[in-house]
Amino acid sequence: MEQVINLQKIADELEFDLDEVKMLIELFVQVSNKALEELKNGIDTKNFEKIFKSAHKIKGSAANLLLNEISELAKEIEMSGREKNNIDYLLKFNKIELLIKEVDDNLKKINF
Repeated sequence: MEQVINLQKIADELEFDLDEVKMLIELFVQVSNKALEELKNGIDTKNFEKIFKSAHKIKGSAANLLLNEISELAKEIEMSGREKNNIDYLLKFNKIELLIKEVDDNLKKINF
């Protein structure tokens, strides 16, 4: 499931330079890790409001950086949390967590 980050493509789409994109993705990882903690807590306590809000944060941040797979998974969780549906939140959570870790790992491999 390894997701390769194409920083140049993101930079071109957003009209930023590579250093700015790198900084934004680093910030995304930090913010998303905190939102993942909140999401996990919401899942564990079946707090649909917390599930909705934390998934919404991840979705928006990922979409802004063209990290579409993360954004789509977060959107699924967000919508289900809003509608208080009982889905396998943990399965989707684990996928998002893995993708964010892969983004972080890939970013660390890139030399500037």
